[in-house]
Amino acid sequence: MNDRNFLERTKQFALYLAELQTSLDPESYALLLRILKGFNEAIVHRERGVDIPFSPREKELFTPEFGRALARLAGFLGPHGMHVVVGTHGTPAGSGPPGGAEPGDHDRREVDAIARASGMRP
Repeated sequence: MNDRNFLERTKQFALYLAELQTSLDPESYALLLRILKGFNEAIVHRERGVDIPFSPREKELFTPEFGRALARLAGFLGPHGMHVVVGTHGTPAGSGPPGGAEPGDHDRREVDAIARASGMRP
């Protein structure tokens, strides 16, 4: 990665974040900032995953549009962008992954595979 690419992505990240601050309602923007803090933790502590629990209200705020905005922001992070995986914890019995795996196990395996493919340790 060259400095110009990094600086351009940083500029685009800041501009889009400023745009979201004016277009999102305050509650959604606060959630976005909390998630970005989790992204920062994930970047700083590459060897471990970061779980960001959501309240029932925050789950309501996490609309498809919000998810697209978050994914776009994440794309500005890291040398090849950051991929966001949203897991659902507390999935009702019988609707989880096959084979009796715990809810979130599939997501954890996916995140680990992404980390390995990116050259990071899962």
